[in-house]
Amino acid sequence: MNKERVISIDVFRGLTIFIMILGNLSPDSQYTYPTLLHSGWTGVNIIDFAFPGFIFIMGVSTVFAHSLKYTDWLGKVIKRTIILFVLGLLVNHLPIVFTAIFSSDYTFAQAGNDFLTYFRPFGVLQRIALVYLIGTVIFQGVSRPWPLFAISLFLMSISSLGYYLYNPAEPYSEVNNISLYIDQHLQGISHNYIQALYDPEGLYGTINATATMLLGCFAGQTLNSRQSFSLADTKNTKALFSYGIVLLLISWGWSQWEIISKPLWTAPYVLSMAGIGMIVLSLLDGLSHSIFFRFILHPLKALGQNPIFVYLLSEWGLALLFAVPHNGEPLYLWLYHTYFFADTSPFTSTFTYTLLWDLAFVVLAEVLYWKNIVIKI
Repeated sequence: MNKERVISIDVFRGLTIFIMILGNLSPDSQYTYPTLLHSGWTGVNIIDFAFPGFIFIMGVSTVFAHSLKYTDWLGKVIKRTIILFVLGLLVNHLPIVFTAIFSSDYTFAQAGNDFLTYFRPFGVLQRIALVYLIGTVIFQGVSRPWPLFAISLFLMSISSLGYYLYNPAEPYSEVNNISLYIDQHLQGISHNYIQALYDPEGLYGTINATATMLLGCFAGQTLNSRQSFSLADTKNTKALFSYGIVLLLISWGWSQWEIISKPLWTAPYVLSMAGIGMIVLSLLDGLSHSIFFRFILHPLKALGQNPIFVYLLSEWGLALLFAVPHNGEPLYLWLYHTYFFADTSPFTSTFTYTLLWDLAFVVLAEVLYWKNIVIKI
């Protein structure tokens, strides 16, 4: 394997993907532990750390990216942005194709009509693509840590100001705020996620998501020894841990006048998630110097080396298993109800089913690792 890879970064990235897949694979939200469900309009659960955590570590990785050291870096970034965006569109719309293939009463003509009617331009990978493009361009222009921190605060302030200018009386109303307005008028409700009033990966939230990546760049610059890809200087990791605590305190202060909301990706949400990210990354970096913990954390390291590829397989695999009918219900649910669900312990059985699927993707990541296969997306 590439010896220049930073173990703690791979493990952190693998952790975010593991949590993300775990949250997406639940067969029945009614019997899913609440902490593994996305929070409501306000607050956060464990699962709400996965997406901002991935964007945060994308910022950290940007500091160490070899591809940005060459003169044609912008072309590489644009190319990757387009690839990620297109893959995101496939994640959104392949379920329609699978349903048309396996359903006897759903034709390709209906699939085409639904595609045009409910086409969703945004999503997880689309947001990653846009944030990667904007954040990388900013990082290349301003590569010092504290200016990056200042820019991230500026972006969060601009986002917050937009809410108050649009609706001064109730800036974070669930039915009337600037983010919802843009989602409803730029793309239309029929093109939002599940045709809701807003899209959780809509355009306005990309402002603060970019701030999340820049805080990741700040963290990467804090860790980077500038002499090698070794993060052995414990002073750097201690500093990062301290910065994480400070961000959590700033998040608490900011939350006195702005809600912590994952759907809107508000500034306190950015600060709290980035603060937790800095603390977790600093701890993982300390653990990565122990042979014992390297062994324990190796599955996450392997998962972190092919994160997008494994995420895509989990999304498309789930869509396929939901499209294939078996005994009057989707195959995914039939397996769950037949072999796992128990009335006496519905939450435990649901979690076990979800966890086993997630671990299957971890095993796949390990196979790719030992075969020295890194699928760069």
